[in-house]
Amino acid sequence: MKSKSCIIIGGGGHAKVCADLLLRQEYKILGYVDVSDKGLLLDTIPYLGNDSVVLSFNPSEVALVNGVGKLGSSLVRSELYLNFTSQNYVFETIIHDSAIVSSFVQIEPGAQIMAGAIVQAGSYLGENAIINTRGVLEHDCRVGAHVHISPGAILCGNVSIGEHTHIGAGATVIQGMSVGRHAIVGAGALVRKPVLNQTTVYGVPAEEALR
Repeated sequence: MKSKSCIIIGGGGHAKVCADLLLRQEYKILGYVDVSDKGLLLDTIPYLGNDSVVLSFNPSEVALVNGVGKLGSSLVRSELYLNFTSQNYVFETIIHDSAIVSSFVQIEPGAQIMAGAIVQAGSYLGENAIINTRGVLEHDCRVGAHVHISPGAILCGNVSIGEHTHIGAGATVIQGMSVGRHAIVGAGALVRKPVLNQTTVYGVPAEEALR
């Protein structure tokens, strides 16, 4: 059993996956917040109300878990994170039992490493970032804050991903490449050259999307 009780932010698909992980690891879950009752995990997790309910809990007595996923350029997940951390709430770092994570990795608060993911030695994972199901970070990768590495995406060695960027499902970024801030790499893309800030690329090899 973990020392602090936790509250899940959000009641959608990513929240379900987070809740399942927390239950497996015997966290005490007080409930979840969202704009409406979503019946999280067949009502296993109590619905507490909207986001403002969190403020009735002392930040020193609860940990938050960000159950809001990140799709494309959406900033909802990061805005929630920054709003609550500015009020002294702390987001729990969660790592699935089946993930393989080197002891020589730096992981910032609120990061999430999901089932089957691999994070190799020398890598860095920024706050509130997600390494989703079976995502791979090879050695010496740097993943910025609020990044989403989607299911099955692969970062080969020495890859750098800027904050707020989305790497689509099954995409591959080859060794030594950099992807800038607020960028989007489409599902299944093969990144063989640097991607600039606020750029969307897709395809094999990945090319910039026409505006």
